[in-house]
Amino acid sequence: MFLIDDAVIIEIFGIRMYAFGVYVALGALCALAVISVMTMTYGMKSGSAAMIMLFASVFGILFSRIAFCLMNRDINMLNNLHAWPQINSGGWSMFGLIGGVFIGGRISAAVLKQNPGKISDILCLALLPFMTAERIAENRIDYFDVSRSLDSEIFQNSFLAVGDGEPVLATYYITAACMSILFVILMIYAIRRKEQDGKLTIRFTLLFGSVSIITESLRYDFFLSISFVGLQQVAAAITLAVGVILAVKRSNRPKSVLTYAAISSIPIMTGIIIGLEFALDRTMWNKILVYCAMIITVSIPAGLGMKLLSQEKGNEKA
Repeated sequence: MFLIDDAVIIEIFGIRMYAFGVYVALGALCALAVISVMTMTYGMKSGSAAMIMLFASVFGILFSRIAFCLMNRDINMLNNLHAWPQINSGGWSMFGLIGGVFIGGRISAAVLKQNPGKISDILCLALLPFMTAERIAENRIDYFDVSRSLDSEIFQNSFLAVGDGEPVLATYYITAACMSILFVILMIYAIRRKEQDGKLTIRFTLLFGSVSIITESLRYDFFLSISFVGLQQVAAAITLAVGVILAVKRSNRPKSVLTYAAISSIPIMTGIIIGLEFALDRTMWNKILVYCAMIITVSIPAGLGMKLLSQEKGNEKA
């Protein structure tokens, strides 16, 4: 499947370009704007925003492609290395991009002699408007990042349904809306300025990981999946688990009931999510009720992690 063949081409001032690329470029500009504002807010020296953006972009793009090639079943991992540079056929992993961005952030922090936690907090905020724009851009590629065929008349007749023959859910709009909401939430935390460096990053992993478990379940991943298991959904679950572990580490109550509950919620959540994914794929259970159960399930470890962060030693209650 060559996504470039299905991408919409537009013309602006006589220049023909891919609409998807225009949206992504706008998202990158929004990310740069956020980085610029936050570096000024933190009193960082001139040129810091450009340095952070440079390293984050280079490593984000690189790791996005590497992650996709490693997980894609058609490229067959290391046995088809000549396909890795063929980026014109499409193939990028959002979670690979996020990992690369944070690696780039660590490097830029070393170059700028800044606290890595502060840089990662800035990048968390910058990633969200970029991802919002990128998800919206997916509507410019036919049948890309959509759900399986809808069997609910409620959704078949909604504005989120796309396609003529068998309607599917435009999951990219749902994901874009979620990313926008997360940006507002994290920006509120950032504006309050009560967070120690790196704490906003942990909130990002908790919230983004839990939300992505749901959104990755909604969409049908043509490329990064094995049977009914989406590999990016697995990455989302790992992200949430990492967030809980980091929240426990930052908490000043390592042996509290809350800590034990947060840690034990991860394997329990994993088992429940696997069961619910099986139900979605192999049974006729009401999908709305299944997703309600899934939302409740992922909200428990995320909520416990957020609660632990509010009890971090030396901070006001968040």
